[in-house]
Amino acid sequence: MRDKVLVIEDEPVIGEMMCILLEIEGYKVISLNDTASALRKLKAEEVALVMLDLNLAGEDGRDVCRYIKGQSDLQHTPVILVSSSPDLPQIKDECGADDYIAKPFELTDFVQKVKDFTDSNRASNVA
Repeated sequence: MRDKVLVIEDEPVIGEMMCILLEIEGYKVISLNDTASALRKLKAEEVALVMLDLNLAGEDGRDVCRYIKGQSDLQHTPVILVSSSPDLPQIKDECGADDYIAKPFELTDFVQKVKDFTDSNRASNVA
């Protein structure tokens, strides 16, 4: 079993696809569609990576990212923004995310980006 990944995505089809891809790669996946539940889960359980949609129902993923990066116990957790916004590079910098992936994304690119962050996170925890 690989690392645990938290997927915060309110579009069921996209969330399910992300979960299936990650599970095929051996990740344990926690999938939530609202930020309140996600933040509670982050406080209760350590995850290796957060995949965060920007446009959640009635909420802004930027605020969630800023919250995660502002908490001393969570700020080390990598956050990858997932969105179709053309402003993703700028948004990533503004909210402190570690990276982004634009929708629609290539499946192999998505999986590789997750591996890059979970493998480097694992390596830094061992060092």
